Amino acid sequence: MTQPTFIRARTPEAKAERRSAILEAAVALLAQGGIEHTTLNAIALKAGITKSNIYRYFESREEILMRLLTQDLREASQALSQALTTPRPLSEVAATLANGLAANPRLCLLISITASTLEHNISTETLREIKRDMISSLETTAGALHKALPEIPLEQAGNAVQILFTLSIGLWPHSTPGIALATLYQEPEFAAYNQDFGEALRRATQVMLKGFTY
Repeated sequence: MTQPTFIRARTPEAKAERRSAILEAAVALLAQGGIEHTTLNAIALKAGITKSNIYRYFESREEILMRLLTQDLREASQALSQALTTPRPLSEVAATLANGLAANPRLCLLISITASTLEHNISTETLREIKRDMISSLETTAGALHKALPEIPLEQAGNAVQILFTLSIGLWPHSTPGIALATLYQEPEFAAYNQDFGEALRRATQVMLKGFTY
């Protein structure tokens, strides 16, 4: 396949469009083949540019994926803040938080590999900017949690949100098995070990939130 002729983006608008095209290419590849197929070469080809020119816009594949993560996290936190505006039963809050994450499989995937993969090929300066963006989203979610469960102080709500994401990091890989394991789980002997991510996260979140109310 012939690589399209590259035309350098020179205006701020053109550069923003090029960055957006690269991110959209990564989104499409993640949806089509998962993280293993979302390589820098594949992203470049999908975006219609050369691999070397991606470095004009992003430091690495890991930065591209982290930018998607912060975008997804920001949208999820905004949705949760709109859903949790008034006090409500703890079980309902747990279900809202868990369902909010389960509805965003790409976010769950990227969260699950952040510490192990995505944070290891990015400069300190870029990572600082990304982390600030993530913290802002987490604080938005913590504020919503405090409104829904006022008995949990705001500072403790922040800790609860961090634990919520830690729970999702552990549950996601076990709830999204590969083809061979998914086939095995269809057998009665192993069916009980086939976890539904949303339901498992809801139960774990409910227990965790109860701990913060004591």
